[in-house]
Amino acid sequence: MNRLAGLAAALAVVAAAGCSAIATSPASGAPASPAASGSFDEAAAERYCTDQGGMLVDRSAMWNTNGDPSDRLELAGRLRLCEFESGQGDEATRISVDLVTLYSQEPTLAAIAYLSKVPPTLPANPSVNPAVYNCSQGLGGTATFGDGASGGGWVDNSQPVFKVMDLCVFADRSAIDAFGILYYADDTIRGADLSTKFRYQPGDRLPAIFGQ
Repeated sequence: MNRLAGLAAALAVVAAAGCSAIATSPASGAPASPAASGSFDEAAAERYCTDQGGMLVDRSAMWNTNGDPSDRLELAGRLRLCEFESGQGDEATRISVDLVTLYSQEPTLAAIAYLSKVPPTLPANPSVNPAVYNCSQGLGGTATFGDGASGGGWVDNSQPVFKVMDLCVFADRSAIDAFGILYYADDTIRGADLSTKFRYQPGDRLPAIFGQ
């Protein structure tokens, strides 16, 4: 039996059993998030965020954030994030993290990437965004919106300073501030030390996903 025939036979067995290898969203057929599948208490996560000193921020994915605001393209992606800020004025810093990563006692790729403190992979070209480059080339995530220098990010125009955030998004759909990871790897805290905020606490058993 060749590989394709074997795969077809395996899928037929799964279908006959009335189950699916991947949980899907009833509306779209896309892989269901923990919140959508009922295994994640979003209201409790939101309370946890604010109890930890964070703020809830709703952001939209947007292309061309490096261009004129009138030429930006708002995409369909939406995220409710927990964001921590420290300092004031020009000294203020902030970090964003998705609610599942913050609240879950199970690991996400974003949490492991942050906690692993992987030495940054930096671009040779100084004009390239180092956090976005490190996200993709060093950690296997993505913070890139299309090709070229148009850029993109996660936007909340109601924010007085941090209107656009560069999020490093991973294959499990977890997301964390790309600059937060970059700086934390060099023992510099932006916004807050998320190692003290995550409910996931691996101790000395941090999975070696990122080669630490």
